[in-house]
Amino acid sequence: MLKPKLISQVLQQATTGGVKATILLNPEGSLLAFAAQSDRDARVYAAIASNIWTIYSKHCKPEVGPLSTLMLECEEGKVAISMVSTMILCLVARDDVELGILKAKSEALTRHLVEPLSRVAGY
Repeated sequence: MLKPKLISQVLQQATTGGVKATILLNPEGSLLAFAAQSDRDARVYAAIASNIWTIYSKHCKPEVGPLSTLMLECEEGKVAISMVSTMILCLVARDDVELGILKAKSEALTRHLVEPLSRVAGY
C-alpha cells in the first residue's frame, strides 16, 4: 500500500536549496502528496503543472517519442515537470536555482518513486 505521509517525507527531502515546492499529482491535477509552504500553493502549482503537462504531451510529435520532462523558466522561478509511472512530479524553485540542479533533483525523485508508484498504478 502506498503511504502518502512517507511520500511527503521523500518529497520534503528535495525541497531544499531554493526548491520551494515538490508535488506529486495525478494527470487531472489532484494532489497525491506534496511538500510546500502551504496547501494553497500546492494546489495552485498542481493545477498549473497538470495543464502544462497535458498541453505539451498532446502536441509532442510521435517521431520524437513520449514527453518525459519539461524544464521551464518563468518570471518568478523555475519549474521541472516529469512523469513518474502514471503520476506527474513537479518541482518549483526560486529564480536563482540552476536548471541543472532542478533537473538532478527531479531525476533522483523519479528514480526513487517509479517502482512503488508503478505497483499501485494499476489500481
